Amino acid sequence: MAQIECGRGHLYDPEKYPTCPYCKNNQQITVAAAGRTAPIRVADASRTAPLTGAPVTAPQRTAPLTPPPQPAAPAGGIPVTADSKTMPPRGYAPQGAVPVTAPQKTMPPRGYTTPAPAPAPEPTAPPKAHGPSVLDAGKTVGMMCQQMGFDPVVGWLACVEGPSRGKSYTIRGGINSIGRGDRMDITITGDRTISMENHAKISYSDRNNRFNLLPGDGRNIVYLNGEEVFSATPLQAYDLIDFGETKLLFVPLCGERFTWKQEAEQTEHEHV
Repeated sequence: MAQIECGRGHLYDPEKYPTCPYCKNNQQITVAAAGRTAPIRVADASRTAPLTGAPVTAPQRTAPLTPPPQPAAPAGGIPVTADSKTMPPRGYAPQGAVPVTAPQKTMPPRGYTTPAPAPAPEPTAPPKAHGPSVLDAGKTVGMMCQQMGFDPVVGWLACVEGPSRGKSYTIRGGINSIGRGDRMDITITGDRTISMENHAKISYSDRNNRFNLLPGDGRNIVYLNGEEVFSATPLQAYDLIDFGETKLLFVPLCGERFTWKQEAEQTEHEHV
């Protein structure tokens, strides 16, 4: 189909129109790409709008001037909205239903009470034998405790002077830390000249069957029978350990006459 151009730059089909239909109707469409006006093609209805008639709008996109009529609600029921979802009026509750006061939470029926949870049973501590357990204290297990199944006593300290005069303290295998704190193996209270932790240490070696007194991290000097202790010093029966205001008398259990190793070997020999 050949088209011709009028004096105003309109293209039209001379076989259909004897003269330019656009000049006659004063209709123009600006084509940005061509920089000229192009005619509205009436033949292609899918791409062009008709010259006359009602304007074509996209289906279901233009809002109506007046809302469409809503379907009537059934008698005694809940009104139905346009999106087919029921929205109860404010304060409405069906017969027998429980009103909801919080989002996604339902109130219990009248007269209902939540049963109180049963109290959890209190954990019972296992019986402790031979004094405080090393495992319960979170401390490293000594060699004697590992071999014998418990932490045996190997000697004692008796307070003969100071605020704790008359008290006794148990010495066990391995290294025993001395101080005022509860975490110490030997806790001496009432004497502020003794450090909270590791003022001194007493060790017992079951392999060599001997005791030693070791200085700790305390500020005050530790004395043994009146002499300063700056390194590991052997302990003998009834030695006097001086911590300032407190004086402790050393009384060994293990020694030449008794050791737990000899006792264990003798018990095994009797069973054989």
